[in-house]
Amino acid sequence: MQSAHCALAVALKYASDDPDFAIARQYLETAIALSKEYHQTYWSIFWNTSTERTKRRIRTKCHQLAFDTYSNMIELADLVNKYADYQTSRSISPPKSWQEFLHNLECAFLWIEDEHSHQIYFKQLSLIS
Repeated sequence: MQSAHCALAVALKYASDDPDFAIARQYLETAIALSKEYHQTYWSIFWNTSTERTKRRIRTKCHQLAFDTYSNMIELADLVNKYADYQTSRSISPPKSWQEFLHNLECAFLWIEDEHSHQIYFKQLSLIS
């Protein structure tokens, strides 16, 4: 989650300041906060000496945080696509830092899916059941 968090934080640096992009920016900020909370929660205990009950509680909370982070990233991606379509339809060229923003967002998706796919899909399946 740390690598995804870093990529999201860098993406925020390159995010557009356009008022039409404000809601997407909020989703990005929420995803950053959730990924930071995941890191803090995961490292809040000593894994070798903690009880199994504590480990289970922390794992459950981390599963929820990973799923919530990914959900916010999905909403963000949807809003980014809508924003890009809207800008293209108005024949407005993308901001100078747009490629850097997209690259960091893509890296965040790759890393969170690589590191936490089990946690994300586990939560999705438990919601369906």
